[in-house]
Amino acid sequence: MLRIPKFFHELLGEHQSVESILIISAFIVFSNITIGILGYNDYKDLSLLKQIITWLLFIDISGGVVANLTKGTNLYYEKNPQKRWIFILIHIQPLILTWSMEFSIYIGLIICLYTLISAALLNYLRNNDNQKIIAGSLTGFGFLLSSYLSQNIPLFASVLFIFYTFKVLYGFSVFHHKDN
Repeated sequence: MLRIPKFFHELLGEHQSVESILIISAFIVFSNITIGILGYNDYKDLSLLKQIITWLLFIDISGGVVANLTKGTNLYYEKNPQKRWIFILIHIQPLILTWSMEFSIYIGLIICLYTLISAALLNYLRNNDNQKIIAGSLTGFGFLLSSYLSQNIPLFASVLFIFYTFKVLYGFSVFHHKDN
């Protein structure tokens, strides 16, 4: 296990395996390359500032899709319940994305509110034996909601909404690892 610098604890926890860091990095690189190619027409006409913000959102969200499943990140937030609440409250990326990609804020608002309310519920159910099943159900419904609302928006944004839902609901809000 590698000791993670304090500055990165909120992203990777206090300790992380080399394998986990490699998997997180590979997912970020390959998902960014893929969406960069498939979604090129979605972002090419945006201003440089909006392109940069959109890409930073994608890097953050795609990294969290995998990092939130790791033992290091999971145990860090299990030991810091107040930081878990802060993590949930600051995740308003869908609202920023609607501005940066220039489409209706209502889509981002609905996805953001659904995800944050569901994450709060899952956080309350942290010790419930059915938490993973409930999280899977809420995540699946979040995918359905994101897919429906994303019918008339760019693919780039649609993928980000689905990644965001998974990252916050199933990745972050579920206690995946026990400290052994």
